[in-house]
Amino acid sequence: MAVTQPPLIALRARTPAFPQDRAAALARDIFGAEGEIRALYGERDQNFHVGGADASGVVMKIAGADEDPAVADFQTAVLRHVAAVDPGLAVPRVVPTRDGKSHALVEGPGGAMHIVRAVSFLPGAPLEGRPILPALLGEIGGTVARLARALRGFFHPAAAQRIAWDPRQAVELRRHTALIEPAELRPLVERVLDRFIVGLPAFSALRSQVIHNDGHSGNILVDHDAGSVVGLLDFGDMIHGPLVFDLAVPAAETIADGMSEIASAAALVAGYAAVQPLESAEYPALYEAILARHAISLVIHAWRRHHDPEGAEKLAHQSVAGAAALDRLVTAGADAVVAALWAGSPSRETMEHLVERRRRTLGPALELSYARPVHPVRGSGVWLWEPDGRRLLDAYNNVPSVGHAHPEVAAAIAGQLARICSNTRYLHETVVDYVERLAATMPPGLDHCLFINSGSEANDAAWRIAKAVTGRTGALVMGNAYHGVTDAVAALSPYYGEQPGPIAPWVEPIEAPDTFRGRLRAGEPDLAGRYAEDADRAIAALAVRGHGVAAFIVDSAFVSNGIIDVPEGWLAAVVAKVRAAGGLVIGDEVQSGFGRCGDAFWGFARHGIVPDLVTLGKPMANGHPVGAVVTRAETLAAFASQV
Repeated sequence: MAVTQPPLIALRARTPAFPQDRAAALARDIFGAEGEIRALYGERDQNFHVGGADASGVVMKIAGADEDPAVADFQTAVLRHVAAVDPGLAVPRVVPTRDGKSHALVEGPGGAMHIVRAVSFLPGAPLEGRPILPALLGEIGGTVARLARALRGFFHPAAAQRIAWDPRQAVELRRHTALIEPAELRPLVERVLDRFIVGLPAFSALRSQVIHNDGHSGNILVDHDAGSVVGLLDFGDMIHGPLVFDLAVPAAETIADGMSEIASAAALVAGYAAVQPLESAEYPALYEAILARHAISLVIHAWRRHHDPEGAEKLAHQSVAGAAALDRLVTAGADAVVAALWAGSPSRETMEHLVERRRRTLGPALELSYARPVHPVRGSGVWLWEPDGRRLLDAYNNVPSVGHAHPEVAAAIAGQLARICSNTRYLHETVVDYVERLAATMPPGLDHCLFINSGSEANDAAWRIAKAVTGRTGALVMGNAYHGVTDAVAALSPYYGEQPGPIAPWVEPIEAPDTFRGRLRAGEPDLAGRYAEDADRAIAALAVRGHGVAAFIVDSAFVSNGIIDVPEGWLAAVVAKVRAAGGLVIGDEVQSGFGRCGDAFWGFARHGIVPDLVTLGKPMANGHPVGAVVTRAETLAAFASQV
């Protein structure tokens, strides 16, 4: 047998109709509140302000006859919880009855019983219908976030109330889209609701809790002289739901003067995130929730026009503005809006101005890639987004080895930071676990690890080990190679500007085997052997200068050499010559390792060689400052005995 659901709250009976003189008597008799009385708007409750001309006093709330007592208790419990958790947060306080209870029951004009409650009156003016200064947006977002933080861990059974303003009721509301006028607007609302309904399961994976769910301009009190938020009202629409639903209400409906919907939402989200940071998955979900908020507002307004004309008047302006905003947000598209929300604030700064500021603060020598600089504000996987929503395929960045904003990486880093920030001189299982897993990917014998902070430091340390173990001081490097920024490895990097003769007395570059642009081209005989002969020249030159060969360092992706396709056997031939001269081989895997060259997990494996030392950098932590040198036990022991 099918279970019939009750009508959605906010799509049913009208507010009570107690005469004002009766309301004044109730306020006096039940709460001891006397003074001037005036009616206030209420969607479901009949509200009265009882107090003096100084805007003090109480707000008495008379619930509809069909109001669930549990919902009234829910609101009382929330206000008491917030008062205990965040006493400075400007929300109403519960005013008890004369006999100390949270509410009373009174008989209404038709004989039905009504719950009567009272809360403190908050000074300030509703934001609704007044100019909204851009500076207020961040404060509004922060206030909504602060309330959300205060409600963490709170629960009440009535948080499951079936209210029309819960976006998850889109399935039921979808049935009423035929009431929308003008009819031309219906297809847009239906497309938005259909898209939201299809995506609803994804919202179940987001952070959820009890939320206010009603932070629109009519419920935000401001001090216009001070230009600040002074209160947040109306706890009747609370639900247990995703946090983004809470943020979607003001982000959808609070538009500052002279600003677009997108720019206003971005500024408000920035204020929210400063108090309650958003998770990466919540940004695209927020866009969908904002669209849903506009769509359900239009449906509810249409329903009320047919069933509750008086209630519809209150939503009329919101409906007109919401229709235009919905159209613009859909036209802008998810990429553009989500990029703006990620950026955190409306960007009025031109790229030229940002470039000039960068030159003034970082210096003109720090290069920018591409003639038109890339300005990403967020990333996901292989994609980057710029402030205008342009999506770019990131086929260049060598640092995030498993993509931008990888959820497992982000969770691991956040979890570790929340526990401890330690070092390798203390015992910690994670360090040992990582070395064991890392060594399992290496050739046998490469099973000891020295941790540092970057690729530059790794190459610096490997170079230092090679000199200590061999007793020599000379290095072979590839022409135009790059190995880092420390003083030692900058000297091993002809990338910084190769000049006639050696770049340092102890360094000798060898010819890059470029079979497309180099001295010997594809199709000629014995390319590997003929190019490898230059290593003989370099080794002899170092010997003449009294250095000998301590190490040959090579980036096996040959990135700074032009990403060349080296002849098969060339690297193995050079390695053999270096070892015959008594030198070690340093495999610089900062840019080529961790499976980024295809089938081989390490770049050196593609060439059939086994280095004596392998260096790793930021890609081992997906861009975060970690580096390492992996070597053999005897090599590390020989080095340790000398330091």
